[in-house]
Amino acid sequence: MRIGLVVDHPKRDLPGAVMLGYQLARRGVSVALVPMYEQAVDVPRLGLDALVVNYARPVNLDLMRSFAKAGLALYVLDTEGGVLAEKGGNSPTSMAAYVKDSGYADMLAGYFFWGSRLYEAFLTAGTLRPEQLHLTGCPRFDFAAPPWRAVLDGEPRGYLLVNANFPLVNSRFTGKPGGEREAMVRAGWDGAYVDRFMTDLKQVFADYLVEIGRLASARPKRNILVRPHPFESEDVYRNAFSHHANILVDGTGSVLDRIRNAAAVIHLNCGTAVDSVLLGKLPLQLDYLNTPTTASHAVLPPRVSRRVASFDELLDAIDHIEQETETFDFARVHAADIEAFFHLNDGKAAERVADVLTSIASSRPPYVSLLATVKGTRAKPSLGQIVKGAASAALGSAVTERLRSQFNPARRDKRIAPPSVQTLIQRIAAHDQASPSQFTARRAHCATTGLPLASIAIEPAR
Repeated sequence: MRIGLVVDHPKRDLPGAVMLGYQLARRGVSVALVPMYEQAVDVPRLGLDALVVNYARPVNLDLMRSFAKAGLALYVLDTEGGVLAEKGGNSPTSMAAYVKDSGYADMLAGYFFWGSRLYEAFLTAGTLRPEQLHLTGCPRFDFAAPPWRAVLDGEPRGYLLVNANFPLVNSRFTGKPGGEREAMVRAGWDGAYVDRFMTDLKQVFADYLVEIGRLASARPKRNILVRPHPFESEDVYRNAFSHHANILVDGTGSVLDRIRNAAAVIHLNCGTAVDSVLLGKLPLQLDYLNTPTTASHAVLPPRVSRRVASFDELLDAIDHIEQETETFDFARVHAADIEAFFHLNDGKAAERVADVLTSIASSRPPYVSLLATVKGTRAKPSLGQIVKGAASAALGSAVTERLRSQFNPARRDKRIAPPSVQTLIQRIAAHDQASPSQFTARRAHCATTGLPLASIAIEPAR
C-alpha cells in the first residue's frame, strides 16, 4: 500500500506528517510526503492508493474533484482543525455545512478530526456517513504528550517566548493587496465582518509590538524570543525590536521545541496557547490589547491561558513565573476546554489515523497518470498550470520546484528536504525502541519514469 500525505507548511506540519509516516511505515505502508504546492503534479506520478489532504476548502475543490474522479481514495486531516471560531467560516457548524453542500462529501472517503466538537458537528449535520468520521486527534501534537516529549529539543533555556499570530495583516505569502480578505470571504466569512476584524487587527498588531518593546525595556535581564507565525513576514519584528539587545526574532525550528525550552509563553489569541498547556508551560494572554471583535474571533486561546489585564499585571506575572506556573491548573484546563477541540493528550493520534488508513481495501489500481501531471490535475487548466505540469513531467518536480523557488523565495519555506525527514524519523524510531535502520527517507521518484520528485518517500527497509 502507498499513501500520500500533503504537507502544507513544513515548519508547522512536517513533524506531525513524519510521525504519521513512521506509524504507517511500521505497518508496512510506503508513504509519500507531498509538498502542498506540488500535489497537482506529484500525486499522479506516485502510484498512490490513498491521499490525505491538508484541508477541504474552496481553493482546492477542483483539484480534489479531479483526484476523486480518477478513483483515488481521499481523506482530510486538517492542519488547522483545532482552534475554531464560534461563528463564521471556520465554526464547526459552518465547516460541516460547507463540506456537505460543496461536493466534498461525495468525494471523500473519510475525515479525521482533532476533537469531538467538530466531529459532533459533522455527525449532527449528516455531512458524511458515521463510519467515515474518525475522532483521532492531530499527530502534530503527539510530541507534546509525555510518551514523545523526549523527542523534542528539551534543554531548558528559560527565555520568555513571545508567539505572534498576525498573518492576516502581516502576510509572508500573499503579495496581492486584499488577498487575505478575499480568502476569508471565500471561506464563508461575512465581508463587513472581515473588514471590521482586519481594521481592529491592524491596530492590535501595532499595540502588540509596542507592548513587547516595553516589556524588553522594563526587564532588560530577561531574554525574549519572538517567534512570528509561520505565515508571517519577520521583517516587521526585526525592525521593531532592532534596538533591544534582549530580544531575538527567530521563527526557525519547531514551535513545540521552543515552548518546551521556555519559562512561559506570551501571546494574544494564538493557538499555541494550547500547545503550551499540553507541554505544561504557562500561557500568558495579553487580554488588555483585545478589542471586542478580535476577542470574539478566537475564544479558545484566551480561555486556556492566564489572562493578563494590564502591563503592570504582566510584569508581576513574569516576576513570579514559577509560582504562577505552579498554581495554574493544567489538568483542569485541558479537561474543561482543550479536549473537546484537541482530543486526548496521549501521544497516539498518529496511531489512530494509521489504523484507519491501513484498513483500506481498494480494488482499484494505484493512481498514475502522465496526462494529469501535464494538466496539473485540472479539468480546465490555465496556461501556467500546463507549463508547470509539462516541465514537471519532462524534468521531474524536484528540478522544477528548485527552479521556481529561486524566483519566489516564499516557496523555499514549503520545500521538504530528505535529510530533515531522515533525521526526525530516526529520532522517533530510536525513542520508540525500534531500529532507526528499519526506515528510510529519500527523494520520491516517478512510478513510471524514475524522475526525481519534490515529494519525500518514507518506507520500511526492504
